[in-house]
Amino acid sequence: MVAFVSRVIATMRSMRRLADIDLLDDHALRQEMTWASMGILVGGTLAGVLAAVILPHERIDPLWFLALALGSVGALPVHELVHAAAFKLLTGFRAHVRFGFGGWMLYTSAEGTIMRRHRFCAVLLAPTVLVSVALFVVAGALGSPLLGWFLVVIHLAGCTGDLAYVRIVMREPMATHVEDTAYGIALFHDA
Repeated sequence: MVAFVSRVIATMRSMRRLADIDLLDDHALRQEMTWASMGILVGGTLAGVLAAVILPHERIDPLWFLALALGSVGALPVHELVHAAAFKLLTGFRAHVRFGFGGWMLYTSAEGTIMRRHRFCAVLLAPTVLVSVALFVVAGALGSPLLGWFLVVIHLAGCTGDLAYVRIVMREPMATHVEDTAYGIALFHDA
């Protein structure tokens, strides 16, 4: 453990801080996320309604809407657990992960964890991909692909924070490392 801490300190000394991104206090970024969420919801709903009209579809009744509500709410903690698992796996189980609720969002934090940018983006994207695929596959296996579609649309609309962070990280070519912070993320360049 001492060797690991020494390596982290040595790495930190050679890195230059490029930017601090605070998701909750950045009004423009939050507004961008809101518009992206609404676009996903509207576009996904229109595509789902069109599919329901054109293709054979399952019976839509009060139980269908209950399944949609329960699946959407149930996906939230699963999404955060996938973030936690990705943090643990991609740091060799060194990340100290905690969960919380703030700004009307559930979140997973590994505050102080510094990772190479592509690994950090993998942590951000893991639940977007894995939970979305699982929702669609499970609903489809239960004979409700349209329900699966709408579960995925709602889930993706809730992933806009993760997607915004990925966009920010990948747009900064100098960023080699990303730190998970108490307020969001920090981008670093390994000088």
